[in-house]
Amino acid sequence: MDILTLDSAHASRSKNYKVVPTKLIAAKFKELGFVVDSYQEARVRKDPTRIGHQKHLVRLSHPELLSTNHKDVKLQLLVTNSHDGSSSFKMQLGFFRFVCSNGLIVGETFETIKLRHSGMILEEVDSAIERIVAQTKKLDAAIAALKQKKLDESQVRLFIEEAAKLRGNSVTEVAVSARRPEDEDFSNLFQLYNAVQESLVNGGDEYTNARGRRRVMRGVSNIAKLTQLNEQLFDLAMRYAA
Repeated sequence: MDILTLDSAHASRSKNYKVVPTKLIAAKFKELGFVVDSYQEARVRKDPTRIGHQKHLVRLSHPELLSTNHKDVKLQLLVTNSHDGSSSFKMQLGFFRFVCSNGLIVGETFETIKLRHSGMILEEVDSAIERIVAQTKKLDAAIAALKQKKLDESQVRLFIEEAAKLRGNSVTEVAVSARRPEDEDFSNLFQLYNAVQESLVNGGDEYTNARGRRRVMRGVSNIAKLTQLNEQLFDLAMRYAA
């Protein structure tokens, strides 16, 4: 998959700014056996000079370093970067669920590694990869905990209510729907978490706004908001799994 970033600093950056080239890092990942699963870049609305420098998110997988005991998911390493000052170079864990093509992201209970655009060398990436990969067993266990947790009806309602608030104060209630048989059992925390995540991230379900009016939820495309929402949903799910 082609990485579209220009890998050069935007004109707004100072002389002290050092580019962390996504293409070079991607080449390094390839040498280590990582595969690029997806690439997403922020939409440029006002300043056309930012095109090619804007924030971008790359999802990578590795059959050995990111192995998992769960047949229905694939663990991923997420890399966020930019060359216009909108993002540091960031690495974190995530996972991809095959049945719904959902890309999920871990929250604060896992380490996120940020490297500033100053004096960075490729050796720092080696160390960062090691620290991220070291968390895979913990993520495997977290997914297992989500799958094993059973909720009663009141807990299901409360989970949906708390999750809805993560979309902002304008959302007071969401009519979450199961979009496939694999997510129909809302008493199973893993299925509920995935159904809610898909509803809030991709949109399509009805919600009630602060004025009591029914609207159809729009999807989230902004990378920063998408990442934050996914992290918060994961942390919420893990709180219920405890």
